[in-house]
Amino acid sequence: MTGPDRIVPLYSSSSGNSTLIKSRGTYILIDCGMSCKMMTKALVSCGVYPEDVSAIFLTHRHTDHVNGVPVFSRKYHTPIYGTRATLAILDNLSSPVTEIEENGIVQLENGPEVRAFPTPHDVNGSVCYRIINPETKNSFAVMTDLGRMNDGMKGFASSSDVILLESNYDPYMLENGEYPWPLKQRISGGHGHISNPESAEVAEFFIKNGTKKFILGHLSPHNNTPDIARKTFTTILADRGLVENIDYEVKIAKKDVPSEGYVL
Repeated sequence: MTGPDRIVPLYSSSSGNSTLIKSRGTYILIDCGMSCKMMTKALVSCGVYPEDVSAIFLTHRHTDHVNGVPVFSRKYHTPIYGTRATLAILDNLSSPVTEIEENGIVQLENGPEVRAFPTPHDVNGSVCYRIINPETKNSFAVMTDLGRMNDGMKGFASSSDVILLESNYDPYMLENGEYPWPLKQRISGGHGHISNPESAEVAEFFIKNGTKKFILGHLSPHNNTPDIARKTFTTILADRGLVENIDYEVKIAKKDVPSEGYVL
């Protein structure tokens, strides 16, 4: 097993989410929220065949994170990992299925260690992940659908080399947009998603604890834009004395096509 560790967001939005990670020479997916056809297209564009994926780890049961799993499973027989609540909604799978605890650890054979941690999203069994190469100690954290950030989640991802961090909505756009009031409350009420300012504020903690590379993900197509997310992130951090490309790097995950990630 050779080659550098790598993280590439394949898709990132409320329409569908999946992140490709290579660690210790092993490819895994965090979520499989687009159709099997779209997943295959994205993987091949990154130079990876679907058959090369050793495992799929699911963050939670919402459709935009699991939609492609049944067909992908039947076609490629990729092992699936998830919490009991997440796996409970999946059927017609042809893959090995492994239930993990919300704070569990999985050591893939000849591959990375994958750690889960519970998130206060509005569905049972929701988790974020940290993927660690036991040889190099490189690590990636995938943190979306967070609801809110707590100290446990901060500690879990602290000192990761790269964090894919949710930056779902701009508060002004959400407040003044066309969403009905209950949906606005669901998004911003502490069990939905975190905003651009919240993302920047938690990034300050991560930067001060060793993380230098960020990918902002799960941007709402209705209540956010890449430019607004980036400007909010860099402006708030600048106010805290942290300068882009000196103290940290940041990239934005795209909605419909694989994004530029990081290679370690």
